[in-house]
Amino acid sequence: MPLNLWASHSQRAILLLAFGIMALYNITFFSKLFHFAVSEHNYLIALSAPFILMLMLVCLLNFLLLLTHKMLFKVLIVTLIFAGALGSYFIDTFGTIIDANMYTNMMQTDSAEIFDLFTTKLFIYLGCAGLLSFWVLFKAHISFSFYTKEVGQKAVVAILSLLMITGLYMSLSKSYSAFFRNHHELKMYLNPAYPIASFAKFVYAKIQPKPTFMAIATDATRQNSEKKKLVVFILGETARARNFSLNGYDVPTNPLLGKRDDIVNLPNFASCGTATAISVPCMFSKFGRAEWSDNKAYNENVVDVLSRTGVRVIWRDNNSGGDKEIAKRMSDVIQYGGRDFDSVLLQDFQANIDKKYEDTFIVLHQEGSHGPTYFKRYPESFKKFTPTCDTQELDKCSQEQIVNTYNNTILYTDYIINETINLLKANEDKYETTLIYFSDHGESLGENGVYLHGLPYMIAPEDQKHVPAIFYFGDKLKAQRERLHVKANDRFSQDNLFHTLLGLFAVKTSEYKPNLDILR
Repeated sequence: MPLNLWASHSQRAILLLAFGIMALYNITFFSKLFHFAVSEHNYLIALSAPFILMLMLVCLLNFLLLLTHKMLFKVLIVTLIFAGALGSYFIDTFGTIIDANMYTNMMQTDSAEIFDLFTTKLFIYLGCAGLLSFWVLFKAHISFSFYTKEVGQKAVVAILSLLMITGLYMSLSKSYSAFFRNHHELKMYLNPAYPIASFAKFVYAKIQPKPTFMAIATDATRQNSEKKKLVVFILGETARARNFSLNGYDVPTNPLLGKRDDIVNLPNFASCGTATAISVPCMFSKFGRAEWSDNKAYNENVVDVLSRTGVRVIWRDNNSGGDKEIAKRMSDVIQYGGRDFDSVLLQDFQANIDKKYEDTFIVLHQEGSHGPTYFKRYPESFKKFTPTCDTQELDKCSQEQIVNTYNNTILYTDYIINETINLLKANEDKYETTLIYFSDHGESLGENGVYLHGLPYMIAPEDQKHVPAIFYFGDKLKAQRERLHVKANDRFSQDNLFHTLLGLFAVKTSEYKPNLDILR
């Protein structure tokens, strides 16, 4: 192999490309790595990590150069560039981790939600990726004939690259293994490696045969009572417990609910996931968070069980992500798609109640506090906390503006819950009434540089997992309200919903676990 191999035009282009990917696409990765390394006085990691990543990228690009056709190589590199640019935008701007679950969220979102993420900054990232791609395709002096002249040269370069990586790993493995074991979340910020690996995992899961649909609680029975039950479940969106004044927050975000003595607030309530695509199907299923997987979504859920035992189910959905197929076997479903404020969920409430006197379960799925366009989630009359962030480009707003705007969405949710309770009270002469509210997941508002939600559960901040939960009981259920007050500070989670709903409607089945029923 010629001694000037690494000084060739091709290698200069490879080195420049590798440096660009390392330096531009891994700002968050290195900022976190340097923070951990310096705080632990591990200067070897801090100093050597950029060089090792650079070498690994050079080796990877050389492998691609050696083992692919010219056109395929360029297509792969351009794909790498754009994937890295997109990953870098979401990681650097929102602190997002792009794992397999995030691709699931993307597939289940709607166009309006996608357009909310289009910002000037995103187009700048994509524009830079386009310029870099143009350079790779038309300007970079990458010679393919040199590498394809002889098989022996391919083998020498491939073996040399492999030996360099192996040697580095062996010499530094003790330090690196311990460091990355203690900070295993760092690999999730490695861009574009982790997003690409996650995409492969996502695709692999999708091409697997779908599991067989499974009915649950087939032994379920329910005895009709003379006095019918009316239960409303308000499924919130992106509300975090910290910003509810009911939980001690010093901003009055719950002025209406805070005056009520007929509700019970549960301050220690956890979500099943950090994104709607996980939390919603999980909470309605019989499986807890520890058992949950995407395959379980194909089973029946508690809505199916209630319907099969004679409960009338009404589903009203204003969430842009829809019902996640929870209500796909129900007949009385209306999807508003987040095109209006959440008050649309209540517009046919009384008319539906008056149609027929029977045990009834109503789900109201909010658009709630979905970001980054928090300012779109409430009417102008609820713009109480100012100044606000009236753009989806959160980097153009101060922390105060973002939090104020988010708090306005909580203020509006307070109104929606209170209005629903008033509608229930108007029907208490005929029904035993109950309302349950909790959010699907929480939200990060810039704490430690993290925004929005969707981080892997094991590393997600508490604000993405700690959600508000509220119960209301009509006057005929005062005893139940008092019993719940006694244990209001206990720890509960979305794992409790399945069994609590079965208990509320007195459904008897072997699937019911009394110890998971919040109201037992």
